Amino acid sequence: MAHQDGIALYGPPASEVIAAPPASDLYAAIRASVREHGDGEGHLADNRVLNGCRSVVYCRTGRWLAKRDAAGQVAAAEEDFRPLIEAAVRSFERPRSAALSLPGPQVRAFLTWVRARVEEYAAAAGA
Repeated sequence: MAHQDGIALYGPPASEVIAAPPASDLYAAIRASVREHGDGEGHLADNRVLNGCRSVVYCRTGRWLAKRDAAGQVAAAEEDFRPLIEAAVRSFERPRSAALSLPGPQVRAFLTWVRARVEEYAAAAGA
């Protein structure tokens, strides 16, 4: 993300001094994140869903987006998951102590779908 959107406080642009990681390292990190969020320990359900959206959008576009922006793209493209993603966005907009409860089976199904998409894109990238 720093390579893509970093803002230099002094000196040359961030993209000139911060290298993009190799695809193999990046996909390894995305896979680890998806596994971690799939387990659900220590993460609110809305965060798990929205980070899943970010992973899918990155794999599709090669760009990291903010959670709400990534959620909008995935919700627009994946009608079956739209209600869950919209509920995750509503929850994310609340104070963290007042996050909404999301249906566990739907969250798990979504994250299983995310994991499959990440694996497809990683394989296509040779990572």
